[in-house]
Amino acid sequence: MDTIFTSTFFTFVSFAVIGSVIVYFILLFDKKQRRKLKTILSQTGDVQPLFMQRAANDKLHTIKKICETDAAKARSLATRQLDELVAEYDSGKLSLPDYCNRLNRLLATVA
Repeated sequence: MDTIFTSTFFTFVSFAVIGSVIVYFILLFDKKQRRKLKTILSQTGDVQPLFMQRAANDKLHTIKKICETDAAKARSLATRQLDELVAEYDSGKLSLPDYCNRLNRLLATVA
């Protein structure tokens, strides 16, 4: 009987049991984290990407500054295009990525 408790078989079984318990707790923790992530993603599914929205605001302010400093006809055309673009975005006709792309093009023509 003493040889069973001191043998390598007992060591193997004890490590297998301890390893199984550790794996069980890891899987349990992973399941909880996945549930939390799923609820967070479902709650924030309709929120616009924050960095893209901030970049669009920065581009908008840059274009407005450029249009205010120069009063040429080309600038007034850009101002009109900018007003139309902002109106389309505010009314929901334009998605945020498209809004950013059109602001990029407008910024390239103005600058």
